[in-house]
Amino acid sequence: MLKTYIPTYLYKDLPLRISALVTCSVLCYICLSSLNFGVEFILKLCAFMTFYFAFFIVTATPPTNSPPRNKLLLLYQLLMALSLIQSDSNYIAGTLLVFIATQLPIRFSRPQAFLIIVSISATHYVITYSDPLEYAFNSVIIYLMLQFFGYFAVDSLLREELTKEELSCINKELMATRYMLKATSEQKERLRISRDLHDVVGHQLTSLALNLEVSHYKVPDPYKPLIKGNLEQARNTLSEMRSVVKEMRNAENFNLEERFSALFEHLPNCELTLEFIEDIHDLTLKQQIIHCLQEGVSNAIRHGNAKQFTLTSSRENKLLTFSLIDNGEANSIKAFGSGLNGMKERLMAFHGEVELTHTAKGCSLKIQAKDTA
Repeated sequence: MLKTYIPTYLYKDLPLRISALVTCSVLCYICLSSLNFGVEFILKLCAFMTFYFAFFIVTATPPTNSPPRNKLLLLYQLLMALSLIQSDSNYIAGTLLVFIATQLPIRFSRPQAFLIIVSISATHYVITYSDPLEYAFNSVIIYLMLQFFGYFAVDSLLREELTKEELSCINKELMATRYMLKATSEQKERLRISRDLHDVVGHQLTSLALNLEVSHYKVPDPYKPLIKGNLEQARNTLSEMRSVVKEMRNAENFNLEERFSALFEHLPNCELTLEFIEDIHDLTLKQQIIHCLQEGVSNAIRHGNAKQFTLTSSRENKLLTFSLIDNGEANSIKAFGSGLNGMKERLMAFHGEVELTHTAKGCSLKIQAKDTA
C-alpha cells in the first residue's frame, strides 16, 4: 500500500468524479431503458445512485485520514455492483467492478488488491454461471482484465507521483545541504584568515616593532627620526591588523534567528514560524545549536516529508531549551537514530540532551544545553 505520499488528484480532482458520474449515468440509462417504471426500476436506480455516492465519499477522503466507514462503503459498492450484474440483461454492469479496482491501490497492498480482484471475478463467474458457459467465461475474463487495467493505471500514477515527491525532497535536502556547507565554509575561512593574521602577520609585525625600537637607541642621531617614523608605522599597522582580526571574529557571532531563517529561503514550499528565541552567549554553543537545528530540518524533510516548521526556545538560568516542531510523518523518528547521536556528540561539552518525539500533527525535536558564557 502506498502510504508515503497520496497524490491529491485522487480525492480532489474534479474531472475524475465528472468522468465517473458520466460513466455511471450512461450505464444506469442503458440498464434502465428496457424496464418499465416499477419496483425493479426504482431499486436499480437507487443501486446506481448509492453506488456512485459511496464512490464519491471514498475518493473524496484522503486515505491517510480515511475512517473505517470507507472500507464499508467500498464493500457496499461491491455488493451493489454484484447485485446489478446478477439482474443485468445488457451485460454491461460489470464495468462497475473497474470503479472498485481503481480504489484499491491506495488502500491495500498489491497482493491484497490482487486477491480482492480475483475473488470478485470468481464471484462474478458464479453469478453468471447460468449463462452459456463460453459467454460467462469470456465475460468474466474481459472484466477481470479491465479491473487489472484500472488497478495498474492508478497504481502507476501513484508511484509516479511518489517518485516526483521523493525527488522533490532530495532536491530540498541538497539545497539545504549546499547552503549549510557554504555557511560553514565561509565561517571556517574567516576563522583561518583571522588566525593567520593574528599568529603569523601579528607575530612578524610585533618582532619588527621590537627590532625598530632597539635600533632607535643604537643608530646615530641623524637616523633616529627615520627609525622612529618606521616604528610608529609598524605599531599603527599592528593595531589596525588587530582591529581587523577582532571584527572578523565578531562576525562569527551571527544572529541565530537570521541564520536559521535564511536556510528556509533556500527551501521551496517550506514554511518557518519563529516564536521567542533566546540569545546564546557562548559562540561555540551557538554554532553547534544552529548545526543541530539545520540537521533537524534536513532530516525532517528527507524522512518525514515535512513542510511546516515552528521554532521556540526558553531559558531557565543557564539551561537553554529549543523546540523544533514539524508536520512530518512519524516514520521519520525511526530513521533519525544516527542524526540524534550526532547532535548529542556536538552538544556533549555543554551537557546537551536531544530528544525526538511524535506529536499529534508531526514530530518535535527538543534540544537542551547549558550556556556557560
